[in-house]
Amino acid sequence: MKRNFFKIAIMTMFICVWAITSVQAFGIITREMMEKEIITETDLIKTADNFIILFDASSSANEMVPGKSISQIQATKELLKRSNAQLPDLGYTAGLYVYTTKSGDLRELYAPQAYNRDAFGAAIDQLPEEGTGPTMLQSGLSSLRKVVAGLNGKTVVFIFTDGSYSQIRGTKKPLQIAQEIVKDKDVCFYLISSADEAAEKQVVQAVTKINSCSRVIPLAMFLDNPQYTSGALFIVKTTAYERLIPVTEVVGFVADDVLFDFNSADLRPEYGEKKMMLVDFLQQNPDTYVVVAGFADSVGDEEYNLGLSERRAESVKSALTNAGIDGDRVVTLWFGELNPVGDNMTEEGRQLNRRVEIAVGK
Repeated sequence: MKRNFFKIAIMTMFICVWAITSVQAFGIITREMMEKEIITETDLIKTADNFIILFDASSSANEMVPGKSISQIQATKELLKRSNAQLPDLGYTAGLYVYTTKSGDLRELYAPQAYNRDAFGAAIDQLPEEGTGPTMLQSGLSSLRKVVAGLNGKTVVFIFTDGSYSQIRGTKKPLQIAQEIVKDKDVCFYLISSADEAAEKQVVQAVTKINSCSRVIPLAMFLDNPQYTSGALFIVKTTAYERLIPVTEVVGFVADDVLFDFNSADLRPEYGEKKMMLVDFLQQNPDTYVVVAGFADSVGDEEYNLGLSERRAESVKSALTNAGIDGDRVVTLWFGELNPVGDNMTEEGRQLNRRVEIAVGK
């Protein structure tokens, strides 16, 4: 039972496991070690209070996902079903809407209310299998403003989009509407993008200008690596486990945190040798991927520190890609001041919090 929970905790869509362990830095994990791990304490750390999903049911969503034999709308619906089955109930308020309707209004399938897995699953079942009509993104975002106005705390909005939209004269552009929303409420936008034309990609990429917690994830890449949304709603922190038997079959890799200087995202020279150990492992095990998560201490502005933690994660990713690792195999996450491992009242503790955590698996 413990073994199955551990595997699920690593691989599920919204989970990222960061373990404090006695394993040597940049060490190899084996099949036996994974099966014999005894988790002594596991905490689910909530990273958002609410989540809203805006589903794209326009005619353009009928196009196939690049490299896959499934349409974008069908892939999205199946993805939501799997995610709902794996999401723990931590007291979220949730909502589900189709934003691509002929009228331009949101079609409400699950009004913002306490999250219930069965009821939310029934709402997902009502989503269409085939798309019709235009992409009324501007109207959808305008209606979203009313939805989030009634929510308290931090809200994550997942928008499935191909980046196209039907221009409505006299209406503000999607980016402007989104920027106005985040001025009034604590909102992060996660765009799951199937954009393939340059102009559409430009529309999607504009979301990264909204605030530091908003980001874009390509749909095809997301289907292969659902860990890209790890931390959107919660993270899992394992504080201890015990290794019982020696290694035999390699299945993963564990690394100590990469630490950074104050207000810096530059990788220290001391990590060069350890970086190459990780690169060698990834090259010898092409079916693995690596997750890097950036953090910051609590000195300074919270929004700035969120961006700083992103730059630290990207710094580690660049070091790996520059050494020959495909960027699609490196998932970057960033959490700012969240989940400190050291006391922010001391310099020693703040140094521990200025870090990038690394996890590798299949």
